[in-house]
Amino acid sequence: DWDANTNPRFGESNRRFPKPVKPFAETETEGYREQWVTYGTGWYSAKELTVLPKRSVTIKDGAAYGIILTQGYGTFGTLSVSTPAMIRFGQMTEDELFVTAAAAKAGVRIENKSDVDPLVILKHFGPGNPDAEIFRKK
Repeated sequence: DWDANTNPRFGESNRRFPKPVKPFAETETEGYREQWVTYGTGWYSAKELTVLPKRSVTIKDGAAYGIILTQGYGTFGTLSVSTPAMIRFGQMTEDELFVTAAAAKAGVRIENKSDVDPLVILKHFGPGNPDAEIFRKK
């Protein structure tokens, strides 16, 4: 829809603000914050997960997802994860993973090993994420 996509006031009718999965006051005592950052469609959704410094959490989700680290370092399940400051050609990184549906439903333990910086993870889901159904229009 060309007219809709070139509308100079596009953001007024199409903007989505982050929505906490649970109130931050509740989850921060458990060591994390999680919020929906992309929602409202059955085709894709995304959450931002922040694990606070020197904390670990076990997070369960209803569907498989990919992750991209945007800040910090630690462990994701049994794997080391870190956000690179610079990537050279041919160099492997530890900032992208895939979590199967079975592992997501069982829960993944995530540990932030930094004394001061948060571990920030973007979790992106494909079609049919049952956790995102609450945002879909019926």
